[in-house]
Amino acid sequence: MELEQPHETLAIATAAPIYKVEHIRLGTFLGGPLITGYMVAENYKVLGDVPKAKRAWAISIGATVLLFAIIFLIPEDVKIPNVVFPIVYCWIAYYLVQHYQGTQLTEHIANGEKVFGWGRVVLAGLISCVVTIAALFIVLFIAGALFG
Repeated sequence: MELEQPHETLAIATAAPIYKVEHIRLGTFLGGPLITGYMVAENYKVLGDVPKAKRAWAISIGATVLLFAIIFLIPEDVKIPNVVFPIVYCWIAYYLVQHYQGTQLTEHIANGEKVFGWGRVVLAGLISCVVTIAALFIVLFIAGALFG
């Protein structure tokens, strides 16, 4: 009589890929707060929390508007190095993502689930940069036409 050997079970990744915290920090540096909202929202969708995904978009759009309002309200004689704003909003994004999604992202990765590659992060960040600049030019063009 032969004893049956226990069958090994293989964990199969079933969830969609996510963006790691480090991905979001780089994407934010390249593309501003809008890409942060996109990446955080995509993570929330994968994690099954669609209402928070919508909230992430709203917060990132508001943060983008606030960022440009602050930049345009700073007097010209006040000299702030160009890199200050990206560094500040990158670390804010990093902290918030780590605080609100960090544990879930770590568990997702520990369970062998997929993550997006760095190429996608860079491309998404650059696309967000182009979209942000285009939106800024449109707003400035309309404001110039309205207020002369």
